[in-house]
Amino acid sequence: MSINDPQLSFRAASVADVATLVALEASFYPTDGYPAPLFFQAHHQWPELLQLVCADGQPIGYCMGAPGMQPQSLWLMSVLISAEHRGQGIGAKLLRHWLTNVDQLGYQTTHLSVAPGNSNAIELYQQLGFRNSAQERDYLGPGQHRLLMQRQALTSG
Repeated sequence: MSINDPQLSFRAASVADVATLVALEASFYPTDGYPAPLFFQAHHQWPELLQLVCADGQPIGYCMGAPGMQPQSLWLMSVLISAEHRGQGIGAKLLRHWLTNVDQLGYQTTHLSVAPGNSNAIELYQQLGFRNSAQERDYLGPGQHRLLMQRQALTSG
């Protein structure tokens, strides 16, 4: 099977996957990627919200969420696909899988923040039902402006 035609599967992350997730983060965010303790914590607290996409059985990306402050709400904290697998629609497939899961878990509203200039991500989020809710200056610190988006569940929990 070529890299352009991998056999994809989806599953919840396990403790054994943490090293792979940290390496994936470091490949895209060399100085400020999520550290191992965060992935361990996410796995222990919200295992159903930390999902992997695997190609030929090997993790190539992940999607991570955390419950929000309001009942039945959550935040999409991160979605990341390995560099060699980007541009093939794998991120969209992972997000559809993740959103189906969170809808079935009873979450009604999913929030996210995205860099306002990340037009590819914004377009994908809009295709998946997210709508702009606010623009925030310095949201992740000085100069880190974000567009806030939210999506209502397609099914009732």
